Amino acid sequence: MAIRLSVTFALLFTVGFTALFILLYWLLGKQLAQRDEDAVRNRIEEYAHIYRTQGEPGLQLALYRGSNTLLDRPLFVRLIMPSGATPILIVPGDWIDKEAKRVRVPDSWGFWTEQQVYSWRVPQDQQEDLIVFSKMLRGGSLLQVGVSTNNRATLLKPLQRTFTFVAGAVVLVGFAVGWFAARRAVKPLQGVIDTAQRIISTGALDARVAEPRRDNDIAELVRLFNTVLDKNAALLRSMREALDNVAHDLRTPLTSMRGTAELALANGGEPAMRDALADNIERSDEVLRLLRALMEISEADSGMLKLKREQCNVETILRAACDLYADVADARAQTLEVAPFAAPLFVSADPIRLRQVIVNLVDNALKYTPDGGRVMLGARAESRGIQNGALLAVSDNGPGVPEAEQGRIWERLYRSDQSRSQTGLGLGLSLVRAIIEAHGGVVSVRNAAPPEHGAIFEVWLPE
Repeated sequence: MAIRLSVTFALLFTVGFTALFILLYWLLGKQLAQRDEDAVRNRIEEYAHIYRTQGEPGLQLALYRGSNTLLDRPLFVRLIMPSGATPILIVPGDWIDKEAKRVRVPDSWGFWTEQQVYSWRVPQDQQEDLIVFSKMLRGGSLLQVGVSTNNRATLLKPLQRTFTFVAGAVVLVGFAVGWFAARRAVKPLQGVIDTAQRIISTGALDARVAEPRRDNDIAELVRLFNTVLDKNAALLRSMREALDNVAHDLRTPLTSMRGTAELALANGGEPAMRDALADNIERSDEVLRLLRALMEISEADSGMLKLKREQCNVETILRAACDLYADVADARAQTLEVAPFAAPLFVSADPIRLRQVIVNLVDNALKYTPDGGRVMLGARAESRGIQNGALLAVSDNGPGVPEAEQGRIWERLYRSDQSRSQTGLGLGLSLVRAIIEAHGGVVSVRNAAPPEHGAIFEVWLPE
């Protein structure tokens, strides 16, 4: 991976460097050409001014004094009259063809004589360019000024050679720097790969990736990877604990069922068998309730719990739970009542699931409230952030919930020390939390402030 990143980095660096060189090369060539054009344009304006003010003799004198050069290069100057005559013609020496031709021309005596004729050419090829400007003067005369200049490619050829050497060095340096940077960048990723392979090959779920010293995106990725491993380890521990608890809780009713059946078979009487069958049915119902509660909690945790939401009257739900447990409370001389409502209060919820939540909380409160104690149900409107909702509360005057256990009582099959003497599956509060969270709500527990005592279970649901 490091080599691939290094090659990519070097390639991108080379492309960027080449693009920058091409841009600079083009801008420099444009600047050089513009400089020559500006110089020729200024010179023809100067000659035109001399011609307007001093005439042809003045221009001849200016050219004679040596102003017919530009940037150490000879100028081509030509003045063409309307008649076609050329009183002024200056041609640079390198424009004249060195190879003269001998031609026969008539002389003044009517005979033919030979003369050497020199021609001149305009040097414009791959090595040189020609810049010529023309300007109309008074009387219809035409003034032309030109200069030969080195071709842009010829002028910038040393720069091209320099670029070739520099580009090679840049590619090597870019590859080296890219390789070093890539190695540092992918080192934590290699740690992630090695850790994952170690977990797969050895099953060592405690393996973790060493976090990088620098705080960057890769470090964040490593932290998230370690967090996922921690979550998985916690989930596996929870699953093992759940399986252990389920095995323990199932062992009790199944052992009881087996013992009852063996006793009935040993006695051999019909009444004993009838009682054994009735007891086995009761134990079977207990096992089914355990399994059904576990399935409902799993559905809620996975987001698969189906909810049939509607506007529920909170007071109606609370009073129905009180009516259901009225006989249980009376048998222990407990007070079970609903605080009065100042106005109707509604929430959007599944009424069956909401009753299930309140019933579980009331059942839990009555279990841990001593004889003659009190269990109160109430609700009020409460907004959290920008979301309006309702806060439902079930409070008792029992021993309360130890602070060390307030976070664990929501776990599946968790039974605190003080609950060991009580009947139950240890799933009621887990089911309560799963149902409320499926509604988008929050459930919590706290102890009453001194001098009061007891536990207060609160459920917040959005409207």
